[in-house]
Amino acid sequence: MTWKTRGAYGSLILLALLTAFGVGYRTRAHSEEAARDRWLPTTKEASQVRPLVRTADGQMASGLVTPSRRSNKADLKPYETLDEVRRDIKENFVKTQVDDTTLTYGAIRGMLRSLGDRFTRFLTPEEYDDFQVKNKGEFTGIGAHIDVKEDYMGGPLAKPSGASRPYIVEPIEGGPAAKASLKKDDIILEIDGRNTADMNEDATVNYIRGERGTPVHLKIERKVAVPQGAAREAGFKDFDVTLTRDTIEIHPVKLDWLPERIAWLRLDEFNQKSDHEMTTALQEIQKGPDGQGPARGIVFDMRNNPGGLLDVAVQIGSRFIPSGPIVITRERNGSEQPLNAQHERFLNLKMPIVVLVNKYSASAAEIVTGALKDKGAATVVGEQSYGKASVQVLIELKNGGALVITTAKYLTPAKHDITDKGITPDIAIKPSPEDEQVPPARGGAQLQKAIEIIKGKTSQPTSTITARAD
Repeated sequence: MTWKTRGAYGSLILLALLTAFGVGYRTRAHSEEAARDRWLPTTKEASQVRPLVRTADGQMASGLVTPSRRSNKADLKPYETLDEVRRDIKENFVKTQVDDTTLTYGAIRGMLRSLGDRFTRFLTPEEYDDFQVKNKGEFTGIGAHIDVKEDYMGGPLAKPSGASRPYIVEPIEGGPAAKASLKKDDIILEIDGRNTADMNEDATVNYIRGERGTPVHLKIERKVAVPQGAAREAGFKDFDVTLTRDTIEIHPVKLDWLPERIAWLRLDEFNQKSDHEMTTALQEIQKGPDGQGPARGIVFDMRNNPGGLLDVAVQIGSRFIPSGPIVITRERNGSEQPLNAQHERFLNLKMPIVVLVNKYSASAAEIVTGALKDKGAATVVGEQSYGKASVQVLIELKNGGALVITTAKYLTPAKHDITDKGITPDIAIKPSPEDEQVPPARGGAQLQKAIEIIKGKTSQPTSTITARAD
């Protein structure tokens, strides 16, 4: 990773961090490359980060911003008190070994918590390294989305009973886990001999990740069907498997075809691959499943999408909207900057579009949903979305860590503020069990409603959907 010299006060990188991290949202699944929070910067080329700054017209452009030199007139008494407390802890705390780094990181996090903004965060050097790795849209591991089951009782080898356990939510197609026939809901009991009882996502990821080509040994517990009346323990199969770590690409876009030529287009997050994959999928949708003509309509599924990159949200929104703002940012001084649709990206899709959202659809997903709703380009179905409407900057620190600080909020094109409220769907549908699976399964009530709407709109021969350009 190539970086410019940080300088005396670090580098301030204006990034469109539009992800609902740090708030316990539900993603499509935790993957081993992103088991905690999804912190995504703006698009970069190759392995070099291309930070974004705002230009005069409100669009995003490459550049690096040097922060102004800090004032020398600051009141030093609070800092003296902080140092006094640090020395008192070192001299008096019952534990003789008190690490300065731990104390410093704790003080930083305390300062940020005092701001009362849950999206303002401190990244340690290790977390920032992970942050940069995630931007590539690929990682090295076993190729599986991982989460944790709480209070897992399990079979005879799941000791202690009732502990939380990591499990495989979904193997990634073509990855080592899928090739080894690991399945959804397989419980990971051990990683290289370590018992996973009460192991959280971070620890699981740290143990599973490693260099490409190296082995990792897992003990797996799998539920199996048993005859009626058999002992409970007979319903579990335990086995060992050795996987070779490999480079796994994360594809944020999934296209599936539903009956009657209806496209089911899932967007899991807004990363640097999203716009390219969306464009490819939309071009395929225009050709149809058999290449004989466009799809009947699109179910644009952004349920469980936590967000991502602002510039990518504008790019994807521009595929559906020809002109006018995709989103409006409001700075700390109250000034507003529209981020307008990029007309050259507009695809003029002459078919009905239904957007699916739920309470875990956040940030960049809400930007695109809000734009399509305000412009009349789509019908929104599902649940009230999450309600994350803030933009962060990332400040690179000299120690290799970083600060993520909220600097602005955003409004929909019609200037709706969705902070802590979310976007209200045009048609509210409570999720069925199929809708609540990760990823959502076919047959869910929300998906069926979307299909019904598309069929209703296309039953009228003259029915077309055109986005407003206002």
